Amino acid sequence: MSDERRSISMSGAGKLSGGDYARVSISGAGKVDGDLKAEEIRISGAGKVSGKTEATTISISGSGVFDGPVTADEMAVSGAGRIEGDAKVKEMKCSGSFRVSGSLSSEYVKVSGHIRVGGNLEADIFKASGGFDVEGLLSADKVEIHLGGKCSAREIGGESIHVERGGLREKSILLDGLVRMFWRGAAAELTTTSIEGDEIELEGTTADVVRGKRVVIGPGCHIKTVEYTETLDVHDDAEVDKQTKV
Repeated sequence: MSDERRSISMSGAGKLSGGDYARVSISGAGKVDGDLKAEEIRISGAGKVSGKTEATTISISGSGVFDGPVTADEMAVSGAGRIEGDAKVKEMKCSGSFRVSGSLSSEYVKVSGHIRVGGNLEADIFKASGGFDVEGLLSADKVEIHLGGKCSAREIGGESIHVERGGLREKSILLDGLVRMFWRGAAAELTTTSIEGDEIELEGTTADVVRGKRVVIGPGCHIKTVEYTETLDVHDDAEVDKQTKV
């Protein structure tokens, strides 16, 4: 990017015209009217962008709202973020609260807070130790979920899918209590209509159908139908209504 681009910092209440900037920092209450393109966007106060956003890095530790689609190499949300549109982010990390009204596509997604996606979530690697709600398909080559909150997706697909109890809950008694307060007492579990992959290991999961090559149904699972091509192992503390080798 050109060195001639301006850097803008808003520490009070202000408004900025859309455009091409080097760095945009909002620590007060700031609004960007129009499309925004920047090398770096940092929001530690309350920030809003009314158009589409393109950036190399986006960091939200306060409250950030994007009224259009977002494209970025890296995005980190430790506060509250919302995108009213689709998001294309190569590396997405959420330790706070993050909502995408459309679909989210990424190479790497890590969730230790809570993420809500109105469409599909596609990634190479998806890791979660907090909670998530994907209204469409959650698809990744590698899905790794450590249940630390209420998790749901309409469907889940991937090569390797691993779901285990614990996540944030088992690190300490204190943290366990904080997590339960944060999620308003919601049980740490995964619910979905279907799971499909090659290597599947599940705990604390409720699903209508599970399809895979090598499948392990662990404790706390409630599965209506399991279809497998090679091996199936069902824990004594799991419920599977129907098992079919195909």
